[in-house]
Amino acid sequence: MFLKRLEVVGFKSFAEKIGIDFVPGVTAVVGPNGSGKSNISDSIRWVLGEQSAKSLRGAKMEDIIFAGSDSRKPLNFAEVTLVLDNEDNHLSVDYTEVSVTRRVYRSGDSEYQINKQTCRLKDIIDLFLDSGLGREAYSIIGQGKVEEILSSKSEDRRVIFEEAAGVLKYKTRKVKAEKRLSETQENLNRVEDILYELEGQVEPLQIQSSIAKEYLEKKEQLQEIEIALLVHQITELHKKWTEEKEALIVYREKQEVQAEKVEKMEGNLEHVRDRSKQLQYDLNQLQEELLMTSESLEKAEGRKRLYKEQLKHASENIESLTKSIIDKEAQLQKMEMASQESESSLKKEKALLMELTNKVKEKEQLLKESEEDVHEILEQSKGDYIEILNEGASVRNEKRYLEEQHRQQSEKTKRLHTENEELLSIREKLEDKWKEANETLIEAQDVMSHLTDRYRQQKSKWETKKNTFNQKESKLYEAYQWLQKLKSKKEVLEEMESDFSGFFQGVKEILKARENQLPGVVGAVAELVVVPKDYEAAMETALGASMQHVVVKTESDARMAIQFLKRNRLGRATFLPHSVLKAREINDYQLQPIKKDSGFVGVAATLINFDQSYHNIFWNLLGHVIIASDLEAANRIAAKLSYRYRVVTLEGDVVNAGGSMTGGSMKQKQAPLLGRKRELEEVAAKYESMEKSTLQLEQQVKQLKHEMAESEEELEQLRLKGEEARSKEQELKANKKEIELEQKSMEDRFLRYDREQNSFMDEEKRIQTRIKELEQKEITLEKQRNELEQQIKQLEEKLAQKQSSKERLVEQLTKEQIELATLKERYTNKNQENIRIEQEKEHLHSELMELKEQAQFIQQEMTNRTTGEGSLEQQIDENRKGKERLAQKLSQMQEERMQLDERYTSLEAQLKENQASLTYLISQVQSKEVKVNRYDVELDNGLTQLREEYELSYEAAKHQYPLLIEAEEAATKVKLIKLSIEELGTVNLGAIEEYERVKERFDFLKVQQDDLLSAKSTLHDVINEMDLEMTKRFEQSFVQIRSHFQVVFKELFGGGEADLVLTTPDDLLMTGVEIVARPPGKKRQNLALLSGGERALTAIALLFAILKVRPVPFCVLDEVEAALDEANVSRFAHFLKDFSSETQFIVITHRKGTMEEADVLYGITMQESGVSRLVSVKLEETKELVGS
Repeated sequence: MFLKRLEVVGFKSFAEKIGIDFVPGVTAVVGPNGSGKSNISDSIRWVLGEQSAKSLRGAKMEDIIFAGSDSRKPLNFAEVTLVLDNEDNHLSVDYTEVSVTRRVYRSGDSEYQINKQTCRLKDIIDLFLDSGLGREAYSIIGQGKVEEILSSKSEDRRVIFEEAAGVLKYKTRKVKAEKRLSETQENLNRVEDILYELEGQVEPLQIQSSIAKEYLEKKEQLQEIEIALLVHQITELHKKWTEEKEALIVYREKQEVQAEKVEKMEGNLEHVRDRSKQLQYDLNQLQEELLMTSESLEKAEGRKRLYKEQLKHASENIESLTKSIIDKEAQLQKMEMASQESESSLKKEKALLMELTNKVKEKEQLLKESEEDVHEILEQSKGDYIEILNEGASVRNEKRYLEEQHRQQSEKTKRLHTENEELLSIREKLEDKWKEANETLIEAQDVMSHLTDRYRQQKSKWETKKNTFNQKESKLYEAYQWLQKLKSKKEVLEEMESDFSGFFQGVKEILKARENQLPGVVGAVAELVVVPKDYEAAMETALGASMQHVVVKTESDARMAIQFLKRNRLGRATFLPHSVLKAREINDYQLQPIKKDSGFVGVAATLINFDQSYHNIFWNLLGHVIIASDLEAANRIAAKLSYRYRVVTLEGDVVNAGGSMTGGSMKQKQAPLLGRKRELEEVAAKYESMEKSTLQLEQQVKQLKHEMAESEEELEQLRLKGEEARSKEQELKANKKEIELEQKSMEDRFLRYDREQNSFMDEEKRIQTRIKELEQKEITLEKQRNELEQQIKQLEEKLAQKQSSKERLVEQLTKEQIELATLKERYTNKNQENIRIEQEKEHLHSELMELKEQAQFIQQEMTNRTTGEGSLEQQIDENRKGKERLAQKLSQMQEERMQLDERYTSLEAQLKENQASLTYLISQVQSKEVKVNRYDVELDNGLTQLREEYELSYEAAKHQYPLLIEAEEAATKVKLIKLSIEELGTVNLGAIEEYERVKERFDFLKVQQDDLLSAKSTLHDVINEMDLEMTKRFEQSFVQIRSHFQVVFKELFGGGEADLVLTTPDDLLMTGVEIVARPPGKKRQNLALLSGGERALTAIALLFAILKVRPVPFCVLDEVEAALDEANVSRFAHFLKDFSSETQFIVITHRKGTMEEADVLYGITMQESGVSRLVSVKLEETKELVGS
């Protein structure tokens, strides 16, 4: 590979484009001092990737661009292209010719190209890495480089040897590997920090998660059993419902039948009642009819007798009618008197009848009671007598039984006394054994109690620490979250601040360019003001777009900034030249009307903070703006100021000059320009404070964790001791319990003995007492028996007397009853006679009237009477027959009435029975309906619960959740599960997801940790391998370069000696290289003491030694032989010629000896001030060119 062509334009003094074609061998570039020939080597160095402006003899990279001359304007860019022949594939690209281009603009932007394709600087550096053509390589050496090689520190000098050894690529890779290792370590530290943080969360979350899972499992299990139990209950309820429903149907049917039966019976009873009423009515009618017939009969008979009497006496008394009338009147008067006497007699008879009736009833009752009393007392006495006989037999039997028991008790008492003496001996031995066991147990219990107290105290301390730890850990987790949020917020705000987020594009570009290109830019208005938080909304409205106005020092600076925006097409911006802006203020006189207004806050410019050097700026923007508390106050203030000024409320509403109003809701901004700095400072302060608090919490958590571990260890030791003590205590308790059981068994035997003894004694006393009682009772019963026998005898005698009295009483009763019947008959007759007399009185009146009326017609009447007698006889006969018929019918109806009464009573009794049955059936129906309804409601509730609470139908639930155990067992299991759920305490269901999330993150980070550890190990291995390779290559190259340097030095100096010495041979990776030189005729001395020529020749010797070991495709030497004398220049030139077969040399020189050995010469002149030109020269013209 060799350098074919160099093209330069705008680079330093090359205002116009030049092109230099190089050939293999030696190419010399010559020219007078100051002509710009060294700019050729600088351009090659720059295009190969040099980044240091100082290395290119400038202050900044823009200095390499042609800056103009008296006759030429500055250029805006510089460009260099290097064309290389790559036929031998020295460069690792698939091109036979490679061009590398680099361009830089005054704006600072750079462009890089390989074969006209845009690339990165890194691509160019990587292209030439370890080719000998890199930035740190020995392919470009100038006078400064020669001096640098000799004067630099031994450690810095080794770079040339590393390039020659080809280890720079390894070194670069090592740097990258070390950087990656550092990044890996940082990542590992960060991951381990997070893992440490997560470790503190994983364990509690795991516990909480397992509790939550257990809770869910138990809840699911509980739900399954509850559903199964509910389904079972529904099934059972349905069975009961069906049974009760069927029973209800049966009872309803029975009720209907019974109701029909009762209704029918009620109808029958009503019919009987109606028939009875009708019959009673008919009886009353019949009695009335009978009475009328009797009366008619009596009248007819009376009339008949009267007719006979009249007929008898008619003939006798017809002549003496007047006398008869007188007689009739006298008779009538007598009948009146007889009627009165009969009435009085009738009353007496009635009183006597009632008295006699009462006497008869009393005697009947007395007769009945007397007989019943005697019989009852007699029967009672006989019963008592039989009971006494039975009781006497029982007493005798019981007495014989008790005497036998008394004999057996005496035998048992003797046997128990013998057993008791044996038990007393055993009890004494057991008491001694128990005392010994109890003392040992008390000692063990004291030890156990002491250990328990210590364990509880330690447990309490541990729990306190655990609670504190959990609280601290929770706070630490919260602090981490807050810290992360604050950090994110801080980073966002910082990023927004650094990126000038929120500013218009043009403003943003101006603010970015103010440091380098626009020094006159002070900043944006929003950057130069500090606004209290309460006034931010008002000030944002008041300033509006003015917040983004850019403050500049002068108008010139504003013009420059505007030109910058135009030139680069970066947008627009408004500029406020500080030098020309004037303040605008409202004088105190104008403010007087509003100062006392409660809504007046102040003039906007007075409510903000800013550097007073910008007074005019902010008073110009805000001097005529008034801040009011609210919109109503703003209207009031604006009116007072005649709407001359803008009034802004604290909420951002505006009353504009002239009276128009602007307001409403404003979109909430994430970080408003005016409040961003304040918010950033607040967030930064909070972050710093929170970070300190978090560190303190971390320390506290670590300390508590350590203390808890110690407490847990102590608790474990106490637990083990406690278990050992408890085991011993249990053993001793068991031993004591065994003795106590024996003692209890013994005491039970004693108690049994005492009870039996006492029982025997009590029983013996009871038997003896009972025997005495029985003997006494025998005497008493015998006495009672004798008394009863006497009483029965007396009662029997009395009964006989009663029987005799009864007969007499019956006889008297019979007589009185006969007398009563006679009296009744007499009373009836007298009553009838009285009626008859009254009737006859009426008849006598009629007859008297008739006699008086018909006195003159008596004869005719007599004739008529004789004729009518036959008819009257017929009437009497009919009346008699009618009376008999009516009497017979009345008897029949009375008998029917009695039968109806009996039937009514029977029907009423049956009705009551059937009504009772109906009432029972109704109550049963109601009871069954209540049960059916209750079961129905319970069924509905159960089905509703299944549907709403578990979202299941009955069939689905029955199929999915069968009850595999008994219902009682299931109910017990439900209680146990609920109890176990309660024992779980407060359950954090979110812990499952949180644990999985944290665990997943923990596992992920653990994998990352493993990957990072693996990567770290791999990187260590890679670095070690590269160290070995670099050590090996450096050592090999150094030995060869050292050997060649010793030879070349002698050849160049014509004698003497030189050497290369490692400063730390044991550390070949870091060792420096010292150059030791002794020119001919001189002793070995420090390089600093050599002459300039000797120093230059020594460096050149080193360069040639390196080229012998590792030739480079081309080498640029910039006046390296300037300090040599002619002889040494000649030797130097010969060496160049010798080496040119393998290395292409571009030599910038003005020494003749070097020019003579060059294959091609190029001249650089500066015919125009400040502008270098390229000319092709011949060797004979060289002197002339150099001399000029």
